Amino acid sequence: MSSENGATPHRDYEVDDGGDGSTRILFAALGIDRPYRATAERLWQEFRAQLAADPRTLIPAHIALHAVELAGPRGRFRHVRGSSPEYHRRHMQEVILRGLRVIAAMPGARVHCVHRETTDYARDRPALFAALAHDLNAELAEDGTHGRLIVDGDGREVSLREAHRTLSPEGRYLVGDPVFEPARTRDLLQAADFLAYAAYQAVAERESRRFMWHWFAETFPDAGGPRAR
Repeated sequence: MSSENGATPHRDYEVDDGGDGSTRILFAALGIDRPYRATAERLWQEFRAQLAADPRTLIPAHIALHAVELAGPRGRFRHVRGSSPEYHRRHMQEVILRGLRVIAAMPGARVHCVHRETTDYARDRPALFAALAHDLNAELAEDGTHGRLIVDGDGREVSLREAHRTLSPEGRYLVGDPVFEPARTRDLLQAADFLAYAAYQAVAERESRRFMWHWFAETFPDAGGPRAR
């Protein structure tokens, strides 16, 4: 199958970033084919309903989930209840693992994570995004279908859009420019946030997050990553 500019995307890749903002960059992509999208969203919404009803978490379904805040926990997830801080911290952190397992249960889910060490963050961030786009384009070509990227953000990161345009028009299976949307409005972008955070901890091996170094590999043994690019 050859690529066509007017092709309808069959697969959405939800993309979020991770890293430390200076020396390590990471992007995670969660690919879902259109026939499976409703099921993936339903599974995530059921997960959110469980978090809202679970007395150990009591996280309202309308609050956006951010793994970095859960791991702390901080922000809206900081300790405010009558239980011990240690008990609360453990269950907030376990929300991340529970979310990863929900992603692993999504039919047809495709997980990709790439990372890069850098001494030039401004240069290498779009370069890594371009590498991810080329990897996903190659996957679409192999599968004989088309897709699009949906990226957490407000669209002001012009460098990412320009990096995406390094794809050659010949053999292009990623349709159009990336679509930028805030994760707070899109459940599966919040799922991609969990992937990015878990993948980052797997490669960074920060001592304070030792408890989750193995979560990504154990939950997604076939993902083949996070891969250095």
